[in-house]
Amino acid sequence: MPRIFNQAACNTCRVRKIKCDESLPICQRCSKASRYCDRSAAPPLPVHAQPTNTQDVFPSPSDPRRALTNPAIARYFHHYITSIAPWYDLSDGSQHFATRLPELALASALPFAAVVALAAIQISQTTAPSARAAAEYYHDHCVRLLLARLKDDDAARGDGDGDGDGNGNGITLASICLLRSYEILSEEVDPNRHLRGAYSLAVSRRPLLREGDLGGRGGLRGAGFWNYLREDITFSLFQRCPLKMGLDQVELFVWRGDDADGDHAYLNAVSLILGRIINDCFGRETVSPEAWDFLFRLLRDWCSALPGRFAPFAREERGLGLALPSVWMLHDCHGGPFIRDEAAQQELVRRLMACKRTIGWPVQRLVADLQLAWGEAAGQQIAV
Repeated sequence: MPRIFNQAACNTCRVRKIKCDESLPICQRCSKASRYCDRSAAPPLPVHAQPTNTQDVFPSPSDPRRALTNPAIARYFHHYITSIAPWYDLSDGSQHFATRLPELALASALPFAAVVALAAIQISQTTAPSARAAAEYYHDHCVRLLLARLKDDDAARGDGDGDGDGNGNGITLASICLLRSYEILSEEVDPNRHLRGAYSLAVSRRPLLREGDLGGRGGLRGAGFWNYLREDITFSLFQRCPLKMGLDQVELFVWRGDDADGDHAYLNAVSLILGRIINDCFGRETVSPEAWDFLFRLLRDWCSALPGRFAPFAREERGLGLALPSVWMLHDCHGGPFIRDEAAQQELVRRLMACKRTIGWPVQRLVADLQLAWGEAAGQQIAV
């Protein structure tokens, strides 16, 4: 016999065809599986009653507060804050993408559309394919709002990120970062067209960076700049090309770890150093010995300045059935893995593919590049 439709069950369990325990606000099955518990949509309307255009289905981003009265949109907005914003706040102790950007999105259509579009596309790629319609609707609005803003240079340069530092560009640059992530998630490619728009905003201020910007005191615009820089670095490493911005004239301020922003400043500083290395390696036919000495000196000085708290506070060798050892760090910004062991490399690939299923981020090219690099490193070791 066909099952009786249970309105209390979440859509995620319904799509997976498993019994939902109906717990609120998140059922136990979704909680244990770290899945988005989708309770947004009622059963589809009969064909004759279907709305003819998406304007009748989703609320316009022009009035964010009103749009958030729609339970589905409210869940997407909350999902961004809790699950997606941490991607962007890795080097920002003030967590501008998780706090300041959502605050501004409550009163501004551009960041609101960007936030909802990114959250919806991420959910559609992981747990609720039906969210894609909302993602495309708000993405379309976001692109049109962004193009209108970029055409008006005065508005773009003074859009007021609300930080009171006169920097401007915070909302626009942050929205471009989210828009680019949306297109990576939706197309499984590495689009570059919005990086060009971000570049024009990133360099519109002189000086490009100030000392406070290395930590979390650069406001939303500073947070957007660091995310833009890392996205540009990622694209350049994939394409083996220089960055869109020249960093030779960017002063590397003396980093200090004696305040709340210090540890994040170290991460941002080494991002600048990596950017310089990329520009020298991919922007010239040959790198002079003097240039290499300068770059190595920058990196050595950075390493020697790191406080002891950046080292792991505990380690545990891998146990039975585990390919990766456990290494505990104080903060996410304190380090990442460098893996040589073949079993550990295979485990990393397995976990990256699992990320594809749970986060939705396209990882195939990253896996291919890692395997190529590991193969080259193994060949060099054999040659030695």
